[in-house]
Amino acid sequence: IYTRGNGAEIDELGHEYWRQAPNGSEVLAINQCGGYCNAGALGLEEGWNAHTQREVDPARAVEQIRRLFDQLAVRSRGDVYLVSNGCDHYPPQRKLGLILDALSREFPRTEFIHASLADYLRAVRAAGFVTHRHSGELAQGRLHFILSGVWSARMYLKQQNDAAETMLAQYLEPFASYTHFVCGMPYPSGLATYAWKLLLENHPHDSICGCSTDEVHRDMGPRFDGVCQTAEQELRNQLTRLAPSFGRESAADRDTIVCVANPLPTRRTEVVDRLVVLQPLGYDLERLQLFDESGHPVPFTVVDACYVERFWGIDYRTQLSFGNQQEQFQVYRERFSERMDRPPSQGDTSDCYLTIQFVAGDLPALGHANYFLREVEPGTEVEPIPLPAGVTVTDDTIENEILLLTMHPNGTFDVTEKETGRRYPGLNLLEDTEDIGDEYDYSPSTETETVTAAGMSGRLTVVERTGPAGAIEASFELMLPRCLHDDRTRRSAERIPCAVTTRVRLTRGSPVIDIETIVENRAEDHRLRVGFPTGVVTDTVISDGHFYVNHRPIEQPDGADWVQPPSGTYPQRDFTLVQADGGGHGVAVLNRGLPEIEATPDPEGAVTLFLTLVRSVGWLSRDDFPTRKFANAGPTIPTPDAQCQGRLRYNYAVLPFAGDYLAGDVKGIAQRWRVPVLTIQGVEDNHMPGGVSFLEKATSLTAFSAVKRHETRDTLVVRLYNLTSQPVEETITLAVGVSAAWRVNLLEEREGELQVDGRSVRISLDPHRIVTLELALIT
Repeated sequence: IYTRGNGAEIDELGHEYWRQAPNGSEVLAINQCGGYCNAGALGLEEGWNAHTQREVDPARAVEQIRRLFDQLAVRSRGDVYLVSNGCDHYPPQRKLGLILDALSREFPRTEFIHASLADYLRAVRAAGFVTHRHSGELAQGRLHFILSGVWSARMYLKQQNDAAETMLAQYLEPFASYTHFVCGMPYPSGLATYAWKLLLENHPHDSICGCSTDEVHRDMGPRFDGVCQTAEQELRNQLTRLAPSFGRESAADRDTIVCVANPLPTRRTEVVDRLVVLQPLGYDLERLQLFDESGHPVPFTVVDACYVERFWGIDYRTQLSFGNQQEQFQVYRERFSERMDRPPSQGDTSDCYLTIQFVAGDLPALGHANYFLREVEPGTEVEPIPLPAGVTVTDDTIENEILLLTMHPNGTFDVTEKETGRRYPGLNLLEDTEDIGDEYDYSPSTETETVTAAGMSGRLTVVERTGPAGAIEASFELMLPRCLHDDRTRRSAERIPCAVTTRVRLTRGSPVIDIETIVENRAEDHRLRVGFPTGVVTDTVISDGHFYVNHRPIEQPDGADWVQPPSGTYPQRDFTLVQADGGGHGVAVLNRGLPEIEATPDPEGAVTLFLTLVRSVGWLSRDDFPTRKFANAGPTIPTPDAQCQGRLRYNYAVLPFAGDYLAGDVKGIAQRWRVPVLTIQGVEDNHMPGGVSFLEKATSLTAFSAVKRHETRDTLVVRLYNLTSQPVEETITLAVGVSAAWRVNLLEEREGELQVDGRSVRISLDPHRIVTLELALIT
């Protein structure tokens, strides 16, 4: 039972139909005629009167229902009507008995039943009049507002939510399953449940959509922080059991481990950066070597060495992200330079902080690997082992085995695929337009003005040149109108500089172009997007969704007679892509917590993908802009926090690929980019050996969405789904034996037993099928 989302198909379907999922299953669907408040505040002149002492008039209620029956008769396919007596925040209907009596007298051939939604659905099924079927998204506004601007309202909330969901579903639950079933650690059921419940407190729709008051959204930040801090601390606890922070004797503290944890069920090779603290004092850096668990030397490089006076600060050894290490360490270096940058001659009395980089090859699937940083014995000949080449950097280019990238001072770059010679010029162009809308919807003004970074001057800085990785940073100022003109028909004449820094990075052997853009947002009432002219001619845009990859038409319906015409934007999860018809090649844009995308063709049909970075607005709702036909969607309340002022950071990436997106494993590459490996520093003494793949799948045609312990049983639950429209055979292999396996539903209730083969379970997935398994493990 729903209200929003139908397009022109609703006129043929009617209000009652069978809605089909991509896998062929179906559910009875009821579109609420007139919305979910179609019979709210009966007997009152205005809906808001429900909160007052105004008298309820049963005769007025009769006329309200008569008008509703006229509306229902247009599209209802049967004679069982849903009359929804209530609305958001309404109190219970007063004088309901008198109203029902009046309705029964006025409509003697109609039976009025005060019932539940379940009762209504049973009555519709029993009547047997529903025959039409429909599949596809509900994201259009034929009869009701769709309010698609919420995908980009208060983008900082979407980024925080993405980080929190990733910490729980992609890091904590999978890795805690590994440490529990393989390493014998307790599973943190209580903490995980607490964190999920805390996250759900931010998921009422107006909260997570960003379309409430500033006070509501200010309360969300501490909850997101609580979720991430809870998950991170528990992960830190688990990893420090794999690699203890201190030895049982102080002498053992010199034997340093870097533990690399892969939370994904696929093997991977990654360039690893880590800030390592060498303790106790007095290291000879020339005699340091890195070894893997087989004792083989591993090439590494010291990117930076810093001798630091010991004082009470942050324990960098137990931080899980190099980015956090680097950012916090830089703050200390700026504020305590005389204590943080002592000369090497004071190495015997200072802690040595090393930034090292190495390639962690063939990391186990959902497991960990240890790397040992040792000081070889005096007199032992140490031959430097250079890092494997792969990335070369000049003042304005980065090149690896796959791509050649040329950077421009305005943050754009050109990409050439080395194997095919295919070029993608002008990627990553910032584009800014006014936004006279509100938290619910974007709208341009009548005198629209677009500002881009094209032609902007700036400077380029090489920020990384190590062999396995290279990065260039562009810094420039985007001159934007300060706000809207007072009449909101155009942008103000005053311009204000908004500093922009874009860092672009390539790593050895990777087709992913990693991008970080930082914007000092000082302007108001605008929408900032980044454009990627793909050169791909197609009529379909493909976006990652919930358990499904959506294929959507680029051409939009006109929708002139709709309640809300199409906006052109779409929601996404991990990525959106376009590929040439026939699947010869394509371009994907990956993101972290940026859920709004638009695909726009040029006159020749070549598509540009526009990724929304920020939408700055100052009102919860307004009724004076065209994209919602000058109607309110909520109360007109000022929301200055929704202008999203200050320093804004965005992470996204570009992935050119060959073939179609399934053959190119775009989903798998996106997951590996979105979920970096974790690292922690420990000591060899009493460490847990690594190298074991706890859970691994065989094909790239399925994707995991959950790996966790069962809510009530000491068994493993895994959820995966078929990315394709064809049947797929998948094999899941574990590090330990499987004694029994069951298919379970989303409530983790057993539905049928499966055959097992030692450490493997083989399953068949119908097209687009979601499958949840429960596995009893031999540990």
